[in-house]
Formats: sequence, structure tokens, C-alpha cells
Amino acid sequence: METWVIWIIVGAIFVVAEIFSASFFAGPIGFGCIVAAILAEQEATTAVQFASFSITTVVMLLAIRPVVMKMMHGKSDDQVSGIETYVGKQGNITERVDAQAGTGRIKIGGESWRAISDKDIIIEEESLATVVRIEGSKAVVSVSENP
Repeated sequence: METWVIWIIVGAIFVVAEIFSASFFAGPIGFGCIVAAILAEQEATTAVQFASFSITTVVMLLAIRPVVMKMMHGKSDDQVSGIETYVGKQGNITERVDAQAGTGRIKIGGESWRAISDKDIIIEEESLATVVRIEGSKAVVSVSENP
């Protein structure tokens, strides 16, 4: 069997694997194989075939994969997720926030968080507060202007 046919078969296997995995990891390998197959058909040396395979695969993985993954998953760098979603949210103080006593809890969207004040002030129970940032397992809060 000729070398270019082997490259095409291996490349096709990786491209089909990509179709089922949608990770854009197998696809670049498959396309690298296809580039090597084209060169093999043109009677390039084995070293040139492997070099073209390697370069094509690495370039596609490093340069193109991040762009494709961003398009597929629709996540941009400015989207927030996880605990970052609590920043800016308002909640009800369920336990007096007092730095000296080491107390304070806020309820945000059905979840209770340990709370500390951003300005070392006491925030009374039943007050409305806004999450300024998250520090570990504590919500740093400030008194809300809006009642």
C-alpha cells in the first residue's frame, strides 16, 4: 500500500473521530495527516511528510482550536460564571454583620453566605446589602442604597 493512502486512512479516522467527539482535538491531527498525504502523493520524503504533519497539527491546535472552541461554546472572556455571578447582587442580611464579633450572614438568591462588611461597619439584620466581592467563602458586602 502506498504511503499517501495510509496517511489518508489515518487522517479519515481522526476526522471521523472528531465528528463524534466535537473537541477539536482529533480534527487537527486528521488534517495534518491529509496534508502529509498530499505531500506523499507528490513523492516528498518521509521527513518532509512527518514535518508537515507535525507543523500542521501544532498550528491548528494552538492557533485555530481556541477560536473554534470559543465559537462552539459561545463563552467570551467577559462572561462571569461560578461565584463571580454573586458580585453586584443584592441580598438580605440574616445575621448582624459585625467584624469585631466575627458575625454576619447574607442570603442571596436562596443561598446563605458568611458576610463581612467592606468598610468595617456594622450592618443590622434585615438590612439590604450588595455583594462587592467574594473572598474565599465570605461575601464582602456594603449597605445597599436602594431599599
